[in-house]
Amino acid sequence: MERLVIAAVLVGIAVVVALALERRRTASATMVSRSQLPAAVDLAAVGLDAGPAIVVFSEQTCRTCASALGVARGPAGAGLPVAEVPFGTRRDIHRELAIDTVPTTVVVCADGNVVDGWIGRVDLAELALALAEALGRPSEGG
Repeated sequence: MERLVIAAVLVGIAVVVALALERRRTASATMVSRSQLPAAVDLAAVGLDAGPAIVVFSEQTCRTCASALGVARGPAGAGLPVAEVPFGTRRDIHRELAIDTVPTTVVVCADGNVVDGWIGRVDLAELALALAEALGRPSEGG
């Protein structure tokens, strides 16, 4: 009988710990996906001169965001300027552009218009095509 009580207490503790971990994980989620990309990004507002460029909307605790930034800043990003727009410090831009999922990564041409983008993991083949298009697209001002 004593072993049964000990087993029941241990199971109870395990359930409480599991519920606490699940609640913590759910509470740390910042946004709900609407799968929406902005049509354009004000490059000056994200700290860039005229494009083409890559903009990564991120959040501090997001591991996928770090991966997206690594891809954008690495050889796959073709040396283009990269702006990181963290949710914690730039909520205004996230709200203005309706960015509600991180990471959201976009390739913009010289005038800030979005050529292509990804919510979540960046597809390298699609990134290469988007970079080629952004580099080949003239700005509307010139």
